[in-house]
Amino acid sequence: MASFLTQLRIIGWAVVEAAFLLVVLCILLNIILGAEAGAFIAGVARNATDFLQGLPPGVFLGIVLIAAIYGLVRSRLQP
Repeated sequence: MASFLTQLRIIGWAVVEAAFLLVVLCILLNIILGAEAGAFIAGVARNATDFLQGLPPGVFLGIVLIAAIYGLVRSRLQP
């Protein structure tokens, strides 16, 4: 059972990472292509922009800093 949960966790994080990369790719394509990007790419970029602009100032920066510190500490503690 523990092996199944470990595999499920690994697959879940892979899906989350793929979705994050898809959003970043859509934003970059929207910046590069502009109006020629298409409806899906423009919609994803617009939703991401609206979400980030709706956050109070400093929240996004705080989340990024916490994630960076977590990654740094985790990499230093592993052998």
